[in-house]
Amino acid sequence: MAASMFYSRLLAAATLRNHRPRTALQTAAQVLGSSGLFNNHGLQIQQQQQRNLSLHEYMSMELLQEAGVSIPKGHVAKSPDEAYAIAKKLGSKDVVIKAQVLAGGRGKGTFESGLKGGVKIVFSPEEAKAVSSQMIGKKLFTKQTGEKGRICNQVLVCERRYPRREYYFAITMERSFQGPVLIGSSQGGVNIEDVAAETPEAIVKEPIDIVEGIKKEQAVRFLGWDQIEAVAAILHHSRRNAGSELRL
Repeated sequence: MAASMFYSRLLAAATLRNHRPRTALQTAAQVLGSSGLFNNHGLQIQQQQQRNLSLHEYMSMELLQEAGVSIPKGHVAKSPDEAYAIAKKLGSKDVVIKAQVLAGGRGKGTFESGLKGGVKIVFSPEEAKAVSSQMIGKKLFTKQTGEKGRICNQVLVCERRYPRREYYFAITMERSFQGPVLIGSSQGGVNIEDVAAETPEAIVKEPIDIVEGIKKEQAVRFLGWDQIEAVAAILHHSRRNAGSELRL
């Protein structure tokens, strides 16, 4: 009864003040839930977690570049003609076209146009234009998107790199740790979902304090690579980029 009256008053106050009631109630629930006010009355207030940061791949790459990380040359194209112009300007023998969709598994996805794969290697500006025309404005279906799929409104056109070895590294928000966590694997990042399912011991996790940030000893313990000083510096400058992913 008390909870019902409290809810009604909050709703009325939120409406009178010309704020969205749902937003006001969610904020109040978070504050009261963390205060423990109703713990002795058998009442529980659920806190709703919201994701407020979603970065496309090209956005993450720009942030990494600002932090001093070397990235492939390239630009975002919102039309096939732009993809053609970018590929021509790059002047590389082979160029990578990457669908910019907020979903994992793009490389193994399928477009409604029939194109297989959201990451394609092309060998001419003309081919870049043709492939991007089958991506831009079309839905991409992956394991993460389900049957609804997601519209691809732009593609990243960049030079091709030939890595000697591939690692997976991410900074993400983890519910189980109630904060940001470093996640890494020496078994690459293209099929990281398969690695996590088949050999979970190959995935390393390191919780970090959201206020203090990443400490050098954590980077040393987490990575154990040779050039640890450089890697630790990169992590330190990149700590604000929680949610972004880097495949080396």
